[in-house]
Amino acid sequence: MTHANAITTFLALGTPEGDPARPSSAARQATIVHLAHCSDCWTTVVGLHLATIGEAPPGSAEMDARFGCEAVQDEMWALVALDRGMIAREHAGAARHLGWCLACRTRFAELVAVERELAAAPGWRQVGDRVREAAGRLVVRLGRAAAELVEIPDGFVLGPAVAAVPVRGGDATGQVAQSARFQVGDSGVWAELGVDDAGDGAAELSLRLVSDAPESMSVRVHEARAGGAALVARYTLSGTEPITVRGLWPGSFIVELHDAHAEVHRVRLDVGPGA
Repeated sequence: MTHANAITTFLALGTPEGDPARPSSAARQATIVHLAHCSDCWTTVVGLHLATIGEAPPGSAEMDARFGCEAVQDEMWALVALDRGMIAREHAGAARHLGWCLACRTRFAELVAVERELAAAPGWRQVGDRVREAAGRLVVRLGRAAAELVEIPDGFVLGPAVAAVPVRGGDATGQVAQSARFQVGDSGVWAELGVDDAGDGAAELSLRLVSDAPESMSVRVHEARAGGAALVARYTLSGTEPITVRGLWPGSFIVELHDAHAEVHRVRLDVGPGA
């Protein structure tokens, strides 16, 4: 039963017995089951009840507490790049909720569709025989108490904004974005890149895989210089354990992911002081 069908059937429940427009017993039962598993339709019913009766229907507070959708909806961004098994392992509560809540399941499916559409955009360009580069750059601005991503390449998706950390002599201003997710070329493997303040005017970079990958990847960070790139750090990325590069000073860097097939995916990273 769709959301529209559930509301249409609900509105017809007052139709007298014997009227052909009265919903069948099976339709009434299906509507009850739907309303018990769909917070969006239940919210619509509560609104209709308030508009016609002047008060919420009996048991409304208990139903709202039962659904508890807000916490799961705040967590959905972290699920879009994960397969079913990883969602169950790393976000068990959200997985259980999505298993029965039709409203959140619909919303999550829409979010996944949007993210896949973004990922399908031509976010990588071929710059060498086996080298692909992200179209755009990551720009990190170093503040007095936090590092912030202020620009990301095409096809990258910003993580949720977090509250800025208050600094001495003033309050925190707004929120900052400190992570972004992206699909590594057309490999089907997703990664998450995060930034943080490392103190002394430097940034800390973290990188991890957020979807199961059959093989590990080599990560290399180079500083871009006029005379050529200089290797700053080298790590092996496997599973979902993150690697951390500390003390990236203001400047331009190149982050490279090398897979087992000698394919290279390159992302430009610019680190600069805040305004």
